[in-house]
Amino acid sequence: IADTATSLFWSPRWITCGGSHAAYSGTPASIPGTIQAENYDTGGEGNGYHDTEATNFGGAYRMDGVDLAACSDGAGCTTVGWTQAGEWLLYTVSVPTAGTYTMQIRVASAGSGGTFHVEFNGVNKTGTLTVPNTGGWDTWQTITKTVTLDAGWQTMKIVMDAVGATGNIGNINSIAF
Repeated sequence: IADTATSLFWSPRWITCGGSHAAYSGTPASIPGTIQAENYDTGGEGNGYHDTEATNFGGAYRMDGVDLAACSDGAGCTTVGWTQAGEWLLYTVSVPTAGTYTMQIRVASAGSGGTFHVEFNGVNKTGTLTVPNTGGWDTWQTITKTVTLDAGWQTMKIVMDAVGATGNIGNINSIAF
């Protein structure tokens, strides 16, 4: 905010430039807790998510460009699927206490090799994560990764890196901490 008298008291405060997004429920997801993959931020293409095509191939839950489908990994399960390299999902989260957390990501795939990573405030905290062949698009396994997080409101971004043997990265149901 160059050359203005604007000040940011009562930290934290957010300034969003070039578009806007907000927590899906209106309140940041809490860490520790479980974040459902389909509850990415509002704001649409380029703000709450990026998808390589504008159609929701699964036709479930939210009618925007993210591909969502019903699944069997718990009651009311909805999965993010048909994932392609370059796509991403953004989540506004709140971390009350800085520290080390165990991230547990529920994934499914009919083939191996798809990769993704998870960022917090633009910093890759997981490195490359590989989706294994779980035996099917609705057969679930958990990928576990330890991450160190700062306290406060943050943006968590799931970034799809490279497709695997199936031509997709894999399905993602949830991330628990």
